[in-house]
Amino acid sequence: MTAPQDIAITPDSPAVSGSVQRLVLHSSVTLYLGDCLDILPMLEGVDSVVSDPPYGIGWNPRVNHKNDAWRDDEDFDPRLWLAVGKKHLFWGGNYFAHLLPPSQSWHAWIKRPSDFDFSNDPRTYATMELAWSDFGTKARHKVHVWDGGKRQGDKDNRTFCHPSQKPIELMAWCLPADSGTVLDPYMGSGTTGIACIRTGRRFIGIERDPKHFDTARRRIEAELRGDLFMQNTQLSDAQRSEQRHGSS
Repeated sequence: MTAPQDIAITPDSPAVSGSVQRLVLHSSVTLYLGDCLDILPMLEGVDSVVSDPPYGIGWNPRVNHKNDAWRDDEDFDPRLWLAVGKKHLFWGGNYFAHLLPPSQSWHAWIKRPSDFDFSNDPRTYATMELAWSDFGTKARHKVHVWDGGKRQGDKDNRTFCHPSQKPIELMAWCLPADSGTVLDPYMGSGTTGIACIRTGRRFIGIERDPKHFDTARRRIEAELRGDLFMQNTQLSDAQRSEQRHGSS
């Protein structure tokens, strides 16, 4: 495998398909366009792997993203990634639990209000999702409403940018507390990266679909611009305070 080619960092440049390419957006954020299995041998310094990988269940988007070529019909073997880093979490772990060690550290995402009466709900898609982890914690759950166009939380959640999109708050909630660098080998639209920026972690993201890679890049660039703006604002406030005290 040849070394990855760096992509020129310009705000509106499209992602380039082909061989593995690397984009360093910030000292804390590195993105790869390419197949994660090809990139796996190149990875260093990863503390944890947190991802929403393919479930291999043949699911097709029926309403939003129904014209997207994406299909959840690819098998996923988590064992390859257990050797990367010390902590691991995979959404959809119930679909490939037979390939994972037993764990008490399951995470459950409840996608309806906690008092929702499921008995008369005719819909066939899941009202909750499960993630396997080896964090060493007890099982826990989070209620975050995610029902069609009804999406709780950050306004960015209401931008439909990937068929299996997760809430930013959910991905921030499921990050291991003691991991400085998080890898998402199935980055999709980049939500894990946004969660890492907001929680002060370094992020490595991999996506092989050029369209979704470009979506992730744009979202993460926007988040970085906002984060850096806030840091500069706080620094300016601190400097002004220091100047006031220094002149008194």
